[in-house]
Amino acid sequence: MIQKYSRYRILQEFFDFPKKDFYIRELSRRTKLAQTSVIAHLKALLKEKLIIKKKDGIYPSFKANRDNEMFKIYKKFDLILRINQTGLLNYIYDCCLPDCIILFGSASKGEDVEESDIDLFVQAREKKLNLEKYEKLLNRKISLFFEENFSRLSKELKNNILNGIVLKGYIKVF
Repeated sequence: MIQKYSRYRILQEFFDFPKKDFYIRELSRRTKLAQTSVIAHLKALLKEKLIIKKKDGIYPSFKANRDNEMFKIYKKFDLILRINQTGLLNYIYDCCLPDCIILFGSASKGEDVEESDIDLFVQAREKKLNLEKYEKLLNRKISLFFEENFSRLSKELKNNILNGIVLKGYIKVF
């Protein structure tokens, strides 16, 4: 649905590679959009301050504005949408029958970068799951943290999990 919108496709490149400098031709090639369309969309993204223009060489480059709160919000929702579309949540749910699945860590704040992993808390008994397919689709390593009894976790981990985003179910704290 929204992923077919051309401005969103350009923005997705910045979500996937937030530290990378992109050139117009490169974005055109990666998104399969005409350079004129890419230029128009980049102007709009610059106006919204979602990206930053750099003039180092002959051609300008563009980079994600990782300090912009709206960029973080869009990035966070993009990841949630993609996690759902890959079928990862249903796979975990069908295999483990957890009370809840929570996205936490840098990804839940929209601050993850290329090297970051996706941290998911699964309130269930630990099971060995094959996540390779989903890691390829999301272009990130996925780290699952299993625990049936939430109260057994350290205070720091509890705090991180509770400040995350519930993707499925609800957390049983008491």
